[in-house]
Amino acid sequence: MMNHYLNRCPWLTSTLLCCGLVWGVDWTRVSIGQDPVGTRNGVAKRAQKPKMDLGEMEKKVVALSADLDASKQAIRDQAEAWLLELGPSVVEFLPPIGADASPEWKMRIERLRDSFSKLEMQQLTLPSTVTLSGSMTGREALTKIADETGNKLQLGDAPNLEREVVTDFEATPFWEAFDEVVDQIEMTVAAGDGETMQLVPRALNAPLRISTAGYSGVFRIEPLSVQKTYLLQDPGRSTMQITVLLSWEPRLTPVFVKFPMESMKLTCDDGQVLQAQMSAEETEFKPEGGSQLQLSLNFVLPERQAKKIVKWDGKVFVSIPGKPATLEFTDLTKEGAKIATIGNLKVVLEKARKNRDIYELLIGLSQSSPEQSSDAIRGWNNTHEAFLMDKNNKRLEHVGWSTTRMSNKDVGLSYLFDVEKGLEGCKFMYRAPGSIVDQTIDFALEDVPLP
Repeated sequence: MMNHYLNRCPWLTSTLLCCGLVWGVDWTRVSIGQDPVGTRNGVAKRAQKPKMDLGEMEKKVVALSADLDASKQAIRDQAEAWLLELGPSVVEFLPPIGADASPEWKMRIERLRDSFSKLEMQQLTLPSTVTLSGSMTGREALTKIADETGNKLQLGDAPNLEREVVTDFEATPFWEAFDEVVDQIEMTVAAGDGETMQLVPRALNAPLRISTAGYSGVFRIEPLSVQKTYLLQDPGRSTMQITVLLSWEPRLTPVFVKFPMESMKLTCDDGQVLQAQMSAEETEFKPEGGSQLQLSLNFVLPERQAKKIVKWDGKVFVSIPGKPATLEFTDLTKEGAKIATIGNLKVVLEKARKNRDIYELLIGLSQSSPEQSSDAIRGWNNTHEAFLMDKNNKRLEHVGWSTTRMSNKDVGLSYLFDVEKGLEGCKFMYRAPGSIVDQTIDFALEDVPLP
């Protein structure tokens, strides 16, 4: 990757030779399988679709979905073809599959969701690309990068944006193009947990962003600091803390991040292999918005003769939700479980009951993809939205919810509603993504200096 930059940007050569911190990332293991069809060197070819008003889109999808069960096959085939042509954005408006759905209609809806799921998987795992060349201001370059990739950038009145930059991007992944422009205007991104990308001036003698980052598809990762703590009263508990910044394309919203510490292997220049000092629970994170996650990882303190970590191998597990969809449950006062599905997600309204002055709705979530782990289910659990619509079509929010069970197969949830006139005529609405894309990221860090 460095040769790619040096060949294309000779002005970087001398600077890069001065940088002592280099990331090398081997992002070869992705749990979703091989690169999907329609990619070039692992980079998604993102089709450009004409934009449509959401209200207009919903009406069109509802009408075409009804035609999937028409009496004439020609009408059914045409409706399915038109829905496919509209693209993955229709997933949000596709009706859920209920127990009374006809086999023909169910088959076509499932086929559509499967096709859109594969396309969506590309968008969630493969990087947006940039094709841009010529001289322009930094603001113009970053604005065009944002428009082309769908990654919103808050430029505001950041300094140096009016400086001239030279671009030569041909299907270049977003992060690499972004970093190259930001480096040319001598800026960087302020590191912060859960923050959006805020451009700030690069510190004096600070390395270039492209020299310290590891790139993998939609992700960027870099080390921020290394700190040793020697406990005089209990030397055995002394520790070394490494702070890293994991960033993702702003168009995405990861819901679960886990650093499996048992996968970490840090080898020092004196041959020491450092072990982690953290439990699994301490390395599980739920990103709180923004486009980056800053975290610290603790390891056994190396011997004093160690001057650097020559290689750091590890993994990161990330869950990213797909397009949201809404399930609707009616006849809440009738006995018996009610089942509906969205893509791989199965939702069961198990029971609706009165608990003193509050009504409690119990639901179960499970996923049909055997490849997905309990971590993926937890990711799903972080993306839910549940509410009631009364007989006057007024939205009623729940007054509390809790997890009643959690296993490798399903999650049980309880929602409480304060409904003065009872559940008669109300509809329970559950909104969640139809898929969760899991990625297990392999990375390798080389030559990290130790204090």
